[in-house]
This record gives sequence, structure tokens and C-alpha cells, in this order.
Amino acid sequence: MKKQTYSTTIAIDSERSAIHFYSMIGNDKSTIAHHIKSYAGGRLDEHFFDRFKEAVKEFAQNTPSETVRKVTVVLPDNAVLTDTVRIPTMKGLGQTKKTLDITLGGLYRNYNDLRVVSHVAEQNKQYSTFSIAAVQKNIVSSIFAACSENKLLVDTLTYASSASVGGAVQLNPKLKNASYLFLDIKDVYSRFVFVANGKTVGYYTLPFGLEFLRKPKVTQEDMLFDHSYAELTVLNARERAKSQKLTVMALGEEFADAIMDSQSDKLSEERAIEEEISEELTTDEEAPADEETLTEEEDEGEAEEIAPLRPQINQKIFTRKSPRKLPKFMQRGIPETEEGIAYENFRVFVKWALTLIHGNEKLTEIGKPEFVCVNLPLDLASVLDTANEEAEENGITFTRLPSEGEGASVISNLELYGGLFPKQIATTGKF
Repeated sequence: MKKQTYSTTIAIDSERSAIHFYSMIGNDKSTIAHHIKSYAGGRLDEHFFDRFKEAVKEFAQNTPSETVRKVTVVLPDNAVLTDTVRIPTMKGLGQTKKTLDITLGGLYRNYNDLRVVSHVAEQNKQYSTFSIAAVQKNIVSSIFAACSENKLLVDTLTYASSASVGGAVQLNPKLKNASYLFLDIKDVYSRFVFVANGKTVGYYTLPFGLEFLRKPKVTQEDMLFDHSYAELTVLNARERAKSQKLTVMALGEEFADAIMDSQSDKLSEERAIEEEISEELTTDEEAPADEETLTEEEDEGEAEEIAPLRPQINQKIFTRKSPRKLPKFMQRGIPETEEGIAYENFRVFVKWALTLIHGNEKLTEIGKPEFVCVNLPLDLASVLDTANEEAEENGITFTRLPSEGEGASVISNLELYGGLFPKQIATTGKF
């Protein structure tokens, strides 16, 4: 009797501090089993691999012995380096490899400690552009050692972005050789992946996902996390509003009032901060005086009893974070419907998609994204239709990854599902 193939993806999830075991017998999706083991700490060090070995051993003991046990191991994106490097075009392959090694050795001090995979992404008579992915050799050896000790055959070693693209190709074969920006929206985080001619060449992670999209109210991005881009956007907008003041005055009082309101908001905000700081300083200065001052009567009546000194306690003041004030010309109307609220929140993803596309010329030169492919549940698909109404302004369209008929386990764990089909993962993403 022919043994059944028991395919398994073992994924290290640094976003949730978890190790995933995602298995399927043959191609029968109804047999998919998903087990999760947690771990402490955020580094892939000796302590982590001790825990990793324990988890793998426990999994192997529960694996059916009559199966061929192939394993795909998916590393977290933050354990993998991706880059593009341009070198002069050489005639011989040996000379090209030597030049690439010298170039990478100059860029990365620990180059000899890295396991690197590369491919020619673009080439002409003068220059060759290589896309590379690299991981520390000790991580690779530790992964293989833990699996081989438990008689698990590591068929593929890849990373999350590359595996998720493989899962997307399995669901939609038309993506096989396409150039696009892939957006995989998960529960508490999201992943952008640059795909050039079917190959993963870069990634970016955002610390929010479906929970944010399903919020019952519009939420400003600065309330989700702090980042310099949002800060610069608001500062530039305020400077733009200031620069418009003199020229707008001549256009009428209505426009002038709009600019003045914007500046008034800023002044009010600054005054509030100054008053808060002033109150804190006053409190700190007056507190010691209250504690050390004794009346003359207490001094005479209690001469023999000296009151113990109370230690001064510095109280921590926690300020509540509030949404950043935006200039009026940047503000939008607040929707009242669930679909409208979801779209306003989704516009944060639209902004990041456009920012990444326009801010990564090295990647877009390799393969300019033709569209943004989004993995999200069907009940939120309407946000893509609304986004495409602004396609002319955005310069790109958003399309949903088809997943009708697929279970939630597949849609929400695309990198795990992709690991079950290693042939769909580009060789340039395998170590």
C-alpha cells in the first residue's frame, strides 16, 4: 500500500510569539490540522531553539508513522534580509559571482555568516541588478538539526512573505509570473510584499489588520502606532497651510478663515500643553514645602516627639493619547454606514500601498506593480470597489485574492497554506 504524503508547514511567528504546525494529508483540505505552541522572547537564540526542539519533538511523536513526513519551515520575515544590488555586467558566470560576493562582503560585515540566495532581476549591457535574500547560517543549521533529530525531512526552508505569495499563487495561478504588490491582512497585523515577475523581492509589515478594519468608528492612523511618515505628513501639511495664507487672503474671507482656523487649532494645542507642563512644575515645587512646614504651636507642643520624615513620592503622570489635529484641507467627512467606516479605515492601507510603491524605486524598476492584490474576507470586499473608484487618482487598482470556497484556516494562514505547496514558492525565496 502506497504511503500517503503528510505535508506539514512549521512556521515561526514572531508577531504572536508562536510556533505553528499546519498539516494536511495528500491534497485533502478537510484533513488540515493546525496546532500552535507559544514561546517566550523575541530572538532566535539558544533559548528559542531549545523550545523549538521540544515543540518539534512533541509534534513528531503525534505524527502518523505510516506517512512520508515532508516539512516546509517558514521563518519570520524579520529574520531574513532582502536587498537589491547592482554590479557591472560580466561575461562569465564565475566572474559575475565573484564580483557579487565582493560587493556583498563590502555591504555586510557578517557576510560570511549569511546564507544568501540571489537571482538576476534586471540586466543590460552595462549593469546587472540582483535581488537577494539572506539569513544567518546558524539559524539554518539549528532548524535542520531540530527536524532531523525527529526524523522530519525539511523539503523547503523559506520565509513568511515568500510562502504567502506561494499560497496566493496556489489560489490564483494567474499570479504565477505577475508583478504586483500583495497585501495580506491578518487579524492584528498586515504584510505588504513586492512581487516582481512572480518572485518576492521585498516586504513591509504594519502592526494592525482586520481588527482595525472592523472597528465601529473611523480611527486615525496616529492612534494605531507612531511612525515618522505620519509625523512628516502632518508637518508638511501645516507648512503648506501657512505658505498659502498670504495668497489665499486675496481670494476671500472664507478661504482665509479656513487657514486661520487651522493655525488656531495648533496654537490652542500648544497652549494646552504649556498649561499642563506649568501645572506639573508648580505641583512638584510646592509639595516639599507643604511636607516640611510646621506651625509654631506644633513645634512647641511636640518638641520631644520628632515626626518621621515621609519619603517624597514622584507620581507618574499618564497622558491620554488623542488624535492629531489635521488641517481642514486634509479632513474628510465622517461616514455613518458600516461600509463607509470600513472604507475610511481601509484608506490607511491605500495610503501605505501608494507610499511603498512610490518610495521604493529600486524594487519598482525590477518590476513595477500592475495592481495591488489583497487577501481579506469576502464581507469586507466592498472596500476594494470603493477604492477603485479613485483608481485614476491613485494610479493603480486593488483586486481581491479569490478565496471563495476556502475555509477560514486557509485565508487567515496563507503563509502556512503556501508551505504545503513548495513548488509554488519561487526558488529565489528558498534557502
